[in-house]
Amino acid sequence: MSAYRLRSTVNSSGSRARSSIRRTIFFSTLGLVIVALGLTSVVLLLVFSRTSRSLIEAQAREINQQIVFNYERYITGVISAADYLQLAVSTIDVASSRSELESIFFLNKEISADIVSIFLFDNTGRALAGSRTRPVPAIQIADRRWFGAAWQRPEIYHFSVGRSANTQIDRNDRVISVARRVNYLSGGRQIPGILLLELGTESITDLAEKTNLGEFGHILIIDDTDNLVYTSDDGPYAQASLAVAAQTFLGGFATRLRDQEVYIHTNTLIQTRWRIVTVGNIGAASASVRQVLALIAMIGALSLVLTAVVAALISLRISRPIDHLKEIMARIESGDLHSAAVVSGQQEIVQLSHSFNRMVIRVRELMERLVTEQREKRKTELRALQNQINPHFLYNTLDSIVWLAEHERSDDVVTTVVALAKFFRIGISRGETFIPVQQEIEHIKSYLTIQSIRYVDKFEYSIQIAPEIEQHRVMKLILQPLVENAIYHGMGDETGWISITGGLERDHLVFDVSNGGYGLTAERIAEIRKTMAGRVNGAGVGLRNVYQRLKLYYGERADVRVDSVMDESTCVRLIIPTTVPDAAVPGGL
Repeated sequence: MSAYRLRSTVNSSGSRARSSIRRTIFFSTLGLVIVALGLTSVVLLLVFSRTSRSLIEAQAREINQQIVFNYERYITGVISAADYLQLAVSTIDVASSRSELESIFFLNKEISADIVSIFLFDNTGRALAGSRTRPVPAIQIADRRWFGAAWQRPEIYHFSVGRSANTQIDRNDRVISVARRVNYLSGGRQIPGILLLELGTESITDLAEKTNLGEFGHILIIDDTDNLVYTSDDGPYAQASLAVAAQTFLGGFATRLRDQEVYIHTNTLIQTRWRIVTVGNIGAASASVRQVLALIAMIGALSLVLTAVVAALISLRISRPIDHLKEIMARIESGDLHSAAVVSGQQEIVQLSHSFNRMVIRVRELMERLVTEQREKRKTELRALQNQINPHFLYNTLDSIVWLAEHERSDDVVTTVVALAKFFRIGISRGETFIPVQQEIEHIKSYLTIQSIRYVDKFEYSIQIAPEIEQHRVMKLILQPLVENAIYHGMGDETGWISITGGLERDHLVFDVSNGGYGLTAERIAEIRKTMAGRVNGAGVGLRNVYQRLKLYYGERADVRVDSVMDESTCVRLIIPTTVPDAAVPGGL
C-alpha cells in the first residue's frame, strides 16, 4: 500500500511539473508575441506619424519656398525696371527734357502690365514728371508714409500698400508703392528726390491662386509692420492665421485654427522684408494616422487569437523532450556525469540535448585535468622545497666549516655558522610564502657571506635596495637561485662581480641580479626562456623554478627577463607586482 502511494506521489509531482512547463511555455510565448505586437504597433505608429509629419512639413516648406521664389523673381524684375528708371532720371535733365523723361516713364508702364504709374518727386513732394499726359499736382508728404521712409533710408527700395497718387485712376484701388531716394538731373545739377513706381495687386493675386493648400488653406502676405498686405481667404480663418503668424518670422509649426488642424510656415522676402505665410490643412493626415491605428489594433487582436492557438501546440511539442532533459539534468546534479540525454522532437531541443551532452563531457574532462594539474602543482611544490634545502650546498658549507676550524680560523667559522643559521631560518620563515623584501635581502646576504668565505677572492658583490620597498612583501627564495647561477655559471674561473639592485617602477617591484663574465648569446637566452616556460627541458632549473612560481601566484603581471652583453655582463630582471595575491597561503612554494 505504501509503495502504491509513493508511486502516486511521484506521478502527481511529475504531472504538476509538466503542467507547469506547458503553462510557462504557453504564457511565455503569448507574452512575447503581445510585447512584440505592442512594440511593433507603437513603432509603426510613431514611424507613420513622424513620416507623415515630416512629409507635411517638407511639402509646406517646398510650397512656401516656391511661392517665395516666385514673388522674389517678380520683385527682382520690378527692381530691375526701377534701376533702369533711376539711371534715366540721373542722366536726362528734367528741367530741359521733361517730355523725354516722361516718355520713358510711359513706355516702361506700357511694357510692364504690372506698373500702374511712375513718378519723380522733389524733396518737397512736388511731382516733377510722371507717366501720364496731364500735369501732376503736388502731393501732401504727410499723406504718404512711403515718402518719409524712402527719404530716411536711401540705400533700399521701400515697399508699401496704399492708395495711388495717380488721380486718373480710381482712388479706392489699392496699389503697391515702390519708392526710393534718387539723384535726378535738373539744370545740370544732381538733386535728391523720390522715384515712385506703383504696382497693381493683380500679380500678387495670380501668384497666390496658383498654389493649392487644400480645404481651408490660404496664403498671407504681411508687411514689416505686421499689417496684412494680402490674403487669399476672406473668411474668419484669415484673421486667426494673421494673429498666429504675426509672432513668427521664419520656420513652421503645427497648430489649430478654430476647428481645423493646420501647418503654418513663414518665410521672409529679402527685398521687401514682407513675410509670406502659407497655411495648410493637415486634418486629413491626422485622420489617416487614426485609421492606421485602428487597423493596427484589429490586426493585433487577430494575431493574439492565432498566437494563443500556436502557443498551445508549441508548448505540447516542447514540454515532452524538456521533461526528459530535466530528468537527465537531475542525475548530473546528483553526481552521475556518465548520463546522456537522448531526446527527439523539436529540432532546437535536440540541439540543446547534444550541447548538454558535450558540456557534460567537457566538465568531466576539465575535472580530470584539474586533478592532473593539482598533482603536477604538488610536484612543483616538492621540487621547490628540495631547492630550498639544498643538501649539496649544506654539505659543502659544513665541509668549509671543518676546513676553517682545522686551520684555526675561528672568526670565519663563527661568521659562517651564523650566516648558515640565518640562511636556513629565513628560508624556512615559519612556513610563510611571502616575506618582506628586507628579509629576502638578509637571506641573500647570508648566502653571499658563506660563498665569499668558501671562494676567497673569487668575486665581489654589492647590494643596493631602495629603502621604500624594504617592507613590501614578496614571495620568498626568489633571489637566491639567481645569485647561485651568477656564481656557478656566470663568472667562470676568473674573478668577477655580482650586483643586486631593487627599486619601485610604477606599481611593480624590479630586482636586477647582474654579474660580470662571459655573457650569453641570443640563442642561449632564447633557450633559457623556453626552459623557463617549460616548453623544453634543459639547464637553469633554479631560474625556471623562480619563473614558474611567479607565474603561479602573480599570473601575467610578473615576469623574468634575461639580458646579456657578450664578454661583459649578464642581467636577470624580476618584475613583481607590489600587491600580494589572494591565492597566497602559508606552506606554499
